[in-house]
Amino acid sequence: MRQISGTELLGLIHHYGYIGLTAILILGIVGLPLPDETILTAVGYFVYRGNLSYFPALFFGIFGAVLGITLSYSLGVFIGRPLLLRYGRYVHVTEYSLQRVERYFGKYGAITLFGGFFIPGVRHLTAIVAGLSGMTYIRFAFPAYVGVCVWVTVFITLGRFAGPQIAGFTGMLSITDAAWILAGLTLSGFLTLIAMKSLANHQKP
Repeated sequence: MRQISGTELLGLIHHYGYIGLTAILILGIVGLPLPDETILTAVGYFVYRGNLSYFPALFFGIFGAVLGITLSYSLGVFIGRPLLLRYGRYVHVTEYSLQRVERYFGKYGAITLFGGFFIPGVRHLTAIVAGLSGMTYIRFAFPAYVGVCVWVTVFITLGRFAGPQIAGFTGMLSITDAAWILAGLTLSGFLTLIAMKSLANHQKP
């Protein structure tokens, strides 16, 4: 499946506004090859430029991501593993990718639902694995929806406050490049927290 370019997605958001943002995030969370972090950072940049408003952008971004992650969970609950593996190639679901996320669940538990948002290619699988594992909706909802709120808020806010820097890099650094740099910094911080927690646990008598 062809990956839609960041320019095309930004054009959709320009044309359809908040509804376009909601639809793109639903599709991206479910597993279509869309650069979600780029989209959210660009939305923050649009807020900086005055094309969008900050709080409505947060609301519709969170709304779209919540719908997407809930749909992914429902796929795991109601479709089941055999059908997911049969048709999952359309949303990047394979036996290998499921097993990888299942290992994350075995090691980190429900925190995977929260932290998985900061790992491209993993966030939609965490919800699917939660559904496949029989996790109840109540147990799924809290870490998943908190993760949605933090993830959307972090990238839109970073895009908003990095707006002058992104604008100053015209011709040198694109919004896509900036988004991946911000994503890398955020992921590095998250992995550092996990490493510190693991180290602390190992040092306990």
